[in-house]
Amino acid sequence: MLRPRKSLQPHVCFALRGKHFFPKRSEPQMSKRLLTAAVILLVSRHADLAHGAEARKVAFSYSAVSMTWFPVKVALEKGFFRNEGIEPQLIQMNGNIATVALANGHIDFSLNISPVLNGAMQGLGTKLVAALNSRPLFALVVRPEIRSPADLKGKIFAVSSFGNTQAILTEKHLQHLGLRKGEYQLLAMGATPARSAALEKNLAQGSLMPLPTNVQLENRGYHLLGNTAEIVVNPIAGLGVREDKIRLERDLIKRVIRASLRSLQLLQTDPRDTLNILMHWTGANEKDAPRSLELAQPGFSKNGMLTDEDLAIEWGFIQQQTKKTTVPVSVAHDMTLLREAQAELGMR
Repeated sequence: MLRPRKSLQPHVCFALRGKHFFPKRSEPQMSKRLLTAAVILLVSRHADLAHGAEARKVAFSYSAVSMTWFPVKVALEKGFFRNEGIEPQLIQMNGNIATVALANGHIDFSLNISPVLNGAMQGLGTKLVAALNSRPLFALVVRPEIRSPADLKGKIFAVSSFGNTQAILTEKHLQHLGLRKGEYQLLAMGATPARSAALEKNLAQGSLMPLPTNVQLENRGYHLLGNTAEIVVNPIAGLGVREDKIRLERDLIKRVIRASLRSLQLLQTDPRDTLNILMHWTGANEKDAPRSLELAQPGFSKNGMLTDEDLAIEWGFIQQQTKKTTVPVSVAHDMTLLREAQAELGMR
């Protein structure tokens, strides 16, 4: 069984799992004293359970500290999981390990969507049951001398690698700003720090950057030309499970979904209530945190729903990698329990 890193373990949270106990109807000869004792015993047992005896430990995997799955961090810190009788265990692992761990039952949920889609494509029975975000949390960062889309023609844009999702989204962002293929050049530079260095050395004039790096670069004089969350639909974070878990542990999955939906509601209605969580989690300072949340908010899912169309970009990329172009994306998601949880919370 995979174990969470100690530094990432949340504070232990306990809650009652919704079970209630009632004394049997007393017989006529039962004394008032015995009845009183039975009630006291019942209340005591109920209190003991409420202090944690029934908390369910649930393992979640994630790839890195990132705003993409921030709704789960909010649900943890705000007690939404505790209220559902769940004690989250947060485990950091890369995507290919998460696919195997989820399929083999070593973890309960994958928070990153890509490992779930890869497992579904391989026939491992992994499915998405809800979305945490519906749009990518990126912004196009360009050098200080570039001030408008008109200045982008002929420029070089750093991508993590050719053909991957970040590169695909970069081209879609540029084309949204009016550029055509051939009017820009892509340069594969690797992870975020390497792309930031490429901008600084003017090896590239722009790059699609995640939060909070894009805000930090903006504060250094770089410009943001468009929020990708307002341009492209492409979920990155959600709740992925094994298919048999949907049949065997419906209640557990719905409780996790309900906690996540409450977090998504908070991020839509009162996002500033989450600023302290954001600063503690990402290391963003008091200046960067509000701006980061402003850019992220359009990307968070409003109701957890996913469709075939939402997953088209990522599924197409996986099809291209695996050469399995006939497998429909519908095998990778099941929104049944999400709809039930929405109805229980009065959401549409």
